[in-house]
Amino acid sequence: MGFMNSYKRLDNLCKDMNSKGVSGYLEDMERNPNGNYFIADWKNDYKTLKHYRYIRNKIAHDNYAEEANMCSEEDTVWIENFYRRILNRSDPLALYREATKPKPVQTKPEHTEISEMPINTSDCNRVFTSFDILKHFLPILIPLAVIAIVLIVIILFFL
Repeated sequence: MGFMNSYKRLDNLCKDMNSKGVSGYLEDMERNPNGNYFIADWKNDYKTLKHYRYIRNKIAHDNYAEEANMCSEEDTVWIENFYRRILNRSDPLALYREATKPKPVQTKPEHTEISEMPINTSDCNRVFTSFDILKHFLPILIPLAVIAIVLIVIILFFL
C-alpha cells in the first residue's frame, strides 16, 4: 500500500473519531499541551504526524510533487503502524486519556462486628499512666505543635 492510500486510510479512521481527520487528531493533541509529561513519544508522534500531513498536502496540491520523490517506504510503514496503534488504543491520545482519567475511589472495608474482633485480655485490668497516654499521642502532637509554631510565626510576620 502506498503512502497516499495509507494516509487516506488513517485520515478516515481519525474522521470516525473526531470528524476532522488527521488535522483533528493534531488539534486534539494541541489541546493537551502537557501530554509529553504523561506519554514518552508524544512530541515525536505529533511532529511526525504533522510532517506527514504536510507531505500529503504537497502531493495532493502541488503540481510537481509526487509520492515517489516526497516519501519513502519507511514513511508508509510509520503511517500503517500509527493506524494500528489507534485501533489498539496505544496511540498518544488514548494513552493520555488512560493516564489522566480519575482513579476509582477506594471503598471502605466492610464493618467488622465487635464480637468478631479479637480481645486482648492482658490489657483489661491495666492502669494507664499519663506517660502511656503521652507516648500514644506524641506522634500526633509533634506535627500539630510544629504547624502551630509556623502559623504563629506567619501571623507575627504580617503584623
